[in-house]
Amino acid sequence: MIKQSEYDKNYVFWVGLALCTVYQSYRYPLQINTVGFSPTYSDTPFLWQAGKFVLAFPLMVISALRWLSNSARLNRWPIVLATAYLSSYSLFKLLGDHDSQYVDVFFWMLFSLILVLGVDTVSVAAIDKYLWLLMVCAFASTLIEVFLFVAFDRLPSMAVPGTFLVRFGGFLDDPNGFAAVLFLLMGWSHQRYKGRSRFLIMAGLVIALLLTQSWTAIIFFLAMLIVYALIAISKRHLLAILAICTLPFLIIPVVHWIQGLPLGLIGDVLEAKQGSIEGHIFPWAEWASKWEEWVPLGDWKYNPYETWWAAAMVNFGLLWCGVYMGLITALLIYVRRACSKAASEVKPLYTGLLVFGYFFALGSFGLPFPLKFPINVVFFVFFFLVAFEKIEFGDRAIAPTRI
Repeated sequence: MIKQSEYDKNYVFWVGLALCTVYQSYRYPLQINTVGFSPTYSDTPFLWQAGKFVLAFPLMVISALRWLSNSARLNRWPIVLATAYLSSYSLFKLLGDHDSQYVDVFFWMLFSLILVLGVDTVSVAAIDKYLWLLMVCAFASTLIEVFLFVAFDRLPSMAVPGTFLVRFGGFLDDPNGFAAVLFLLMGWSHQRYKGRSRFLIMAGLVIALLLTQSWTAIIFFLAMLIVYALIAISKRHLLAILAICTLPFLIIPVVHWIQGLPLGLIGDVLEAKQGSIEGHIFPWAEWASKWEEWVPLGDWKYNPYETWWAAAMVNFGLLWCGVYMGLITALLIYVRRACSKAASEVKPLYTGLLVFGYFFALGSFGLPFPLKFPINVVFFVFFFLVAFEKIEFGDRAIAPTRI
C-alpha cells in the first residue's frame, strides 16, 4: 500500500516524471512527428516541440528551491560535477550553432538531476505503481495501433505505405524509444510476476518488441537470450551436454526455413530497410582525415548521426565524450551492485533498470538514445535515484555499494 504522503511530499517529482513519460502521446492521434521519418504525418508544430520545455522548467525550478531550502546535501560530488560539465558545455555549444540537439542534451540531463535532488526519498511501492501503469499504457497503446492498422489501415508514425515496414511504437509512436521502455518492463516483470502471469506478460512484451521492427532492439534481445542461456547452461553440466548435442538439430530446420522464404519477400524487407541501414553508418574515414578540427572541442556545427557515441565524439570532442561515457558507466555500476545486494521485494526494480540501462548504453552505438525524449529522462531520473541513495524500501533508503 502506498501512503498518501508519498505523493504529497514528492508531487513535483511525480508530476515531472509523468509529464515527460506521456507528453509525446499526442503524436499518434494528431499524426504529427517528423516528415523525414513519416511520409504520412506532418511536422510537429514549434509550440508542441517547445511545450515540454515550458512545462518542465517550472518543475525544475521548484525542485531546485526545495533542495536548496532543505539540507542541499550531496553525497555524489563526481556525478554532480560530471553532469554540470556535460550540460554546461552543451549549452556553450549553442553559441556556435543554434541546433536544438544541444538543448536536448543540456536540458534533460540537468532537469533529471535537479528533479532527483529535490526529493528526500522515493518509495519502491510508488515506483512499482509507476511501472505497472507504464506497462498498461504500453499494452493498451500497442493493441489500439495494431487494431486500427488491421481494421482501417491506419499507419503509425514510422511506416512506409505499401511495404512490410510498418513499425508500431506504442504511446510514444517511436519504435526505438518504445523498445527501450519494453526492456525496462521486461526486466521488472520477469522478477515481479510468477507462473502464468509472468508467461503472459513476457510473451506480450516480446510480441510488442517484435512489432517495433527495431533491429537494434531485436539484436539486443537475442544477445540477451544467448547470455542468459549460457549462464544457465554453465551451472548445469548435463544441460550443457544436451544443448551441444541438440544444437545441430535446431540449426538445420532454421536454415531450411530461411532457404524456403521467397526471395521477393526478403528483397522487399531489405529494400524497405535500406534507408535506415544507411542512416546508421558513420563516415569514419571522412572524420579521421580532419581529426584536428573536432578532437579537442568538437565540430562547431552539429552533425546529426544516428550512432550516438561516434556523433558525441565529433560534436563535443573526446574529453566531453569520455566524461559522458564515464558517467554512464558509473551509473550502471551503481545499479548493478545495488541489484546484486537487493532484497527480493526490490529485485524487480533493479533488474528492470539494469536491462534498460544496458540497452540504453549499448544501443547508443546505433541509436541516439541520449537525445530521445523521454527515454533520456527516464534513464537519468531512475539511475540518479539509485546513485544518490534515494530509493526507499520500508523505513530506510537503499544504499548501493560505493565506487
